[in-house]
Amino acid sequence: MKNARAFTLIELLITLVIGGIVAAVSVSFISQASRSLVDTGSRQQLAGTGAIISEQISRRLRQALPGSVRTTSDRSCVEFMPLLAASAYTDLEVSKAISSLVAVPYSVVADVTGYMSVFPLTGNLYNPGSTGPLTPFTATLPAGNAPATVSFSQPHRFPSGSPQQRLFISAQPQAICQDGEWLYLYSGYGFINSVAQLKTNLPSTFAAGREVLANGLLADSLEFRFTPPTLQRNGLVTLSFTLNGTNGDQLTMAQEVQIRNVP
Repeated sequence: MKNARAFTLIELLITLVIGGIVAAVSVSFISQASRSLVDTGSRQQLAGTGAIISEQISRRLRQALPGSVRTTSDRSCVEFMPLLAASAYTDLEVSKAISSLVAVPYSVVADVTGYMSVFPLTGNLYNPGSTGPLTPFTATLPAGNAPATVSFSQPHRFPSGSPQQRLFISAQPQAICQDGEWLYLYSGYGFINSVAQLKTNLPSTFAAGREVLANGLLADSLEFRFTPPTLQRNGLVTLSFTLNGTNGDQLTMAQEVQIRNVP
């Protein structure tokens, strides 16, 4: 009869120790891989959120009336007038107040109504009066495919003509500001003469004209810098902000937006 063989106690102990080491290494590897995957997902989410915020701001600023962009002294807010239409006039008297002008229609199917401006690179657009580059009243550019007469509700004198005979139709001002970790879009608050009074006069509720654009921003991280347009160059808005991630990560983003100037 052959002798039976079995593991000795030492062999069993060695097997258990090696198995424990392998198990510990495997658990550590899986844990680190899972943590790395979670961190990568968080960073991708941050990058995606930052790209969306940049695009939301950029799209609005690209459609701003030339000369209407301004920032607060702390650079946490940018204000602008959304452009509704741009066209050309065929005649304009700048030496006196006028009650109408002839312009090329913007659309062949729909009228465009808003505040009309001519050469809006001069003067304070946020304090419109009977004389200035922006009318204090809305005007309607009629639809059609031939030059049409735009009649004003009251006489207005434009201080200067456009080098390219351009005119613009814009809406009431809007502002984008950071408040804490929130990013808001403000509208419907009218014209505020001094930008120093802007933040204190902005709406405080959704019903009044405050819309949430994003949250999760690092407090006081949003900054707008503006280079005004001239006859030789476009305007330029530079914005930067920092986002807080769920796992403590932070992401800082910067963007440049050109404000096209067609004087």
